[in-house]
Amino acid sequence: MQLGEQEQAALKASIIQVGQRVARELGERPELAQALHVVGFLHAAVDKTVAQAALRGEKPACQPGCASCCHVRVEVSPVEALRLAACLQDWPAARRQDLLQGLQQRLARLENAGEPSPRLPCVFLQDSMCSIYPWRPANCRKAHSFSAEACQQGAEHIPQDLAITLAAEALQAGTAQGYRQAGLSMAPLELTRAMLWALEQPAAGVAWLAGEKITAP
Repeated sequence: MQLGEQEQAALKASIIQVGQRVARELGERPELAQALHVVGFLHAAVDKTVAQAALRGEKPACQPGCASCCHVRVEVSPVEALRLAACLQDWPAARRQDLLQGLQQRLARLENAGEPSPRLPCVFLQDSMCSIYPWRPANCRKAHSFSAEACQQGAEHIPQDLAITLAAEALQAGTAQGYRQAGLSMAPLELTRAMLWALEQPAAGVAWLAGEKITAP
C-alpha cells in the first residue's frame, strides 16, 4: 500500500492526535481499571469508522455466519487481552475451563505446525459466530471485505476500503502511542498466547501495569 506525501502527513497527524487524547485519558499513573477502560475508546472508534464507510460507499460483504477471517492469525495488545479476560469473568466456571483447554490445544497445534501458521478456527468461534463479539479486539473490528468468495478461497489480496484501513491503523497506532507514553507495553501478542497469559496468571494485569516483561506461553 503506497501512500502519497499528503496521505502520509495526514496519517501521521491522526496518530499524534489520537495518542495525545489517549495519554490525557490515562494520565501519568493510571489504575488498572482505567487502563482497561480507555482501550474501549479505540474499539468504539473503529466500529464508528467502519459504519460510516458503509454508509458513504459500497457495503462490505461481511455478514453474520461469515467466518473466513476467524481462521487467520490475530494479534492483540496486552491491554485488549486483559480487558477481554476481565469480561470473561462473568462466564460460568465450566465454560471458562473449557476455554482454557481450547486455548491450550490450539497453542499446541500452532507450535507443532511451524511456519507459516495454519488456518485454524479461532477458539472463540462457535457455530460460525463470534462468542466474544462485543469485546473482540481492534484487528477483528477493522477486518472487512467486499468479496466473501475471495475470503473463502484464501485469496492473497482481499478487496477492502482504503479509508477504513488507514483510519483504523491511525487509531491503533495512536492508541498504542498513548499507552506507551504512560509507560505501558503495547507489544502485539498472538491471540491464543495473549489470552493464556491474561487468564492463567492472576497477577498479569498488575505485572503489566508495573512494566514487567510479559511472559506469554
